[in-house]
Amino acid sequence: MRVAIINAVFPPEPVVSAQIGRDLAEELTLRGVATQVVCPFPTRSLGVNYSASLLESGIVNESAVDGYAIARVPSFTAPASNLIGRLRESWSFGRQSCAFLSRQSVQPDVIYANTWPLMAQHAIAAYALRRKIPLVLHIQDVYPESWLNKIPRSAAMFWGAILRRLEKRIVHRATRLVVVSESMRRLYNRDRGLPLNRLYLCHNWQDEGPFSVLSDSRAARQAYAVPEDRFTFLYLGNIGPVAGVEELILAFGVAAVEGAQLVIVGDGSRKGACMELAAKMNLAEVRFVSDPEARNVARLQSMADVCLLPQRKGAGQSSIPSKLSAYLFSAKPIIGVLDRGSDTAACICAAGCGWVEEPGEVDELSKRMRQVIETPTQDLRQMGENGRMYGLEHFSRQLGALRLTEIVMGAGLVYSAVNSTLQSVKISK
Repeated sequence: MRVAIINAVFPPEPVVSAQIGRDLAEELTLRGVATQVVCPFPTRSLGVNYSASLLESGIVNESAVDGYAIARVPSFTAPASNLIGRLRESWSFGRQSCAFLSRQSVQPDVIYANTWPLMAQHAIAAYALRRKIPLVLHIQDVYPESWLNKIPRSAAMFWGAILRRLEKRIVHRATRLVVVSESMRRLYNRDRGLPLNRLYLCHNWQDEGPFSVLSDSRAARQAYAVPEDRFTFLYLGNIGPVAGVEELILAFGVAAVEGAQLVIVGDGSRKGACMELAAKMNLAEVRFVSDPEARNVARLQSMADVCLLPQRKGAGQSSIPSKLSAYLFSAKPIIGVLDRGSDTAACICAAGCGWVEEPGEVDELSKRMRQVIETPTQDLRQMGENGRMYGLEHFSRQLGALRLTEIVMGAGLVYSAVNSTLQSVKISK
């Protein structure tokens, strides 16, 4: 069997989808599957400097690692959050990926695509249909809904109908659709009309290896110049418009608890605004830390007494953020600022590892912060351990990579079986 993995991001980029693509490639290779990765030159996260050898433009950079091939295509990239740039990036990568595949003397038996919506998805789905190649399409978030929430209502009404028709056409062309949450699976069945036997649930995972030995919290605080004698609320992730980090700062300011600090780790388009808000509120105990190295996540999170997981209202209804599994593996209790009906909130409750507050309720969140500080240390440790056990059971690399590999290989085997049956029928006639 030959599998082409088309991934919009790939290591060394420290993005969960990049790690998923790499883990899938490694698992397929272990099973003797000839695997070709197609990806752009690395640009995520914004501000990270990569080796010059990985940033050449105008040529396809081909290499091999761990038994599988990697082709970096010279598509346009837009690491900064800009609508026009992101649309161009999606269109360019889809076109370049299809062009690369079309030049291959032997076509893949299966295409797996975890790529930018919607233009890249459309190009790849159309290519797979023309070549009669089964397509496994991995959906990380529901589009166009996720995008429509960020634009004015009048524009959303106009573009919504057009983009929904395009998205529906894309997903119906996929042989199998991989979704990351149960609510997303229901949505594609109910709203897009996809039968359940073409919808496959596979939670995003993290490599639990770096969390196997929990880091020394005191040493980590010293390394990042974070005071050791403070109860620490910690947020780690992208500081963007969907994250709602400003709400954490507001609630921390309202809580006004002595002996506590809020540590915000990461970068993003809203970081400057968050820093200005903390300064305006005169919150000296709100501290910002930058460290783009993905391998340091476990160490960074060890500084926390409690981890914070915020999302704007409505943003988390159909997906589970990757930081949830990282928080769980760190054995830290979690305060989720989430829609109570979301899958993420359900995970926190099912694990018994924290609390859930509704977005926009700053006073309630501040009350929860005060309550958590007064919670006995032993109770917090037990909640963290509950989360760790739940994470290993549901979000581990071993289980996730195995599940996704079976989905991808299964698509090829079913397609081959159907073709063989059709050929047999033709011969008998």
